[in-house]
Amino acid sequence: MTLPATLTHSAPTPELIESVIEALPVQSRIMVRLLLLQYLEPAEDDIQFIVEDQPDSRFMAGDQPQVKKSLVAAIREVNERIAQYSGFLRQKRERPWLQVECLKKQVALTDLTIRAAEGLLTSKFHVDRSELKERKQSAVSAIPRPEIRRLERALEQEEIAEDAFHRDRLLIEYQTLVRRRERQRRRLKNAEQEHELSGLAPLQDHEVAHIWGIPLGSLSARKVKALTQYITALQNRLEQESATTGTEQAHTDLWRETLRVLARKPSQRSIVTFIPGIERTEEALIEKLKTFADGTMPEAAESGFWQLITRIHDSEHSGPWHSHARAIFALQRLFAIQSDSEPTLDELEEDLLKATRPKSKDDALPAEQTDEQPVELSEQALGVLNALAGEIDDKRTT
Repeated sequence: MTLPATLTHSAPTPELIESVIEALPVQSRIMVRLLLLQYLEPAEDDIQFIVEDQPDSRFMAGDQPQVKKSLVAAIREVNERIAQYSGFLRQKRERPWLQVECLKKQVALTDLTIRAAEGLLTSKFHVDRSELKERKQSAVSAIPRPEIRRLERALEQEEIAEDAFHRDRLLIEYQTLVRRRERQRRRLKNAEQEHELSGLAPLQDHEVAHIWGIPLGSLSARKVKALTQYITALQNRLEQESATTGTEQAHTDLWRETLRVLARKPSQRSIVTFIPGIERTEEALIEKLKTFADGTMPEAAESGFWQLITRIHDSEHSGPWHSHARAIFALQRLFAIQSDSEPTLDELEEDLLKATRPKSKDDALPAEQTDEQPVELSEQALGVLNALAGEIDDKRTT
């Protein structure tokens, strides 16, 4: 008795995809590589063929000239267009990838901080688990500012003890941390979806035509032919592998599967410089990123700042080709700050106690003011001031 062959789906590997593309005819090979430009770049032979295949704009009708002029300049222009589109596509994918990496670190830090707060509330302040559960459920609808002002007013009027103030203030901070974690999880989910979608977008037809230098009408026929040859060749290779393993290949969308497989490759890091827009100077941006990373940024400003450092900055002057660079710079610096700072559970507990501890009356006293003596100007300085003031008009004094 022989068992029936199982219907399985073995995804193609990046090596198999590249070998199938390499074996295609030259025109189809170039077309597929241009469509997958954010993962594969055309070879020198492909660029040479593109230049020789471009129609001369001076002879759009009739016979084309046998000798192409400015071959070196044409190759340089094609390379520049390839680099332009390739860089834009990779930055378009790198931006949400950096968001995912930064948010994973933020969620891990917030989880550890919540764990530290729960440990302090149960061990030091003897809060019941049921009260913690109730506070967690009502964290989304809680409004912390009025509660904090009420506690501070009660402490000033000596209506509440310092230990009770510390306990209630830490409970409010615990709810703030729970809300922050929920926001970060939603952002992480959206960033993962955006990163996945950005990896499944091939180069568009008009962009391929711009690189190749051919009209859209002739491009459509070439594209259909190239994709048909590629999918047929990939299907044959997968069927050969299935025959050797004794399994049957499931029918799937091989073009979409190709994009999914190549999208698993790690994103290439871009080298970007500071672009004003989020903050005026790089130092000011770094300071805000530090407060954002360690969780000390106010809750009201935190959401707006995250939108600033992650959104696409399009403008009529910079154009779409620099739209991702500003966000990538901020996210790269944020990722570096997060990697350098990895606090322990004890350090987080100490920070929570310090942030929620009631302020002593000594802290509210103003600092002693020192009598500042007026600075006496030297004779040379007085001469400069008199020269700037000019001579006195006697007529105005009479």
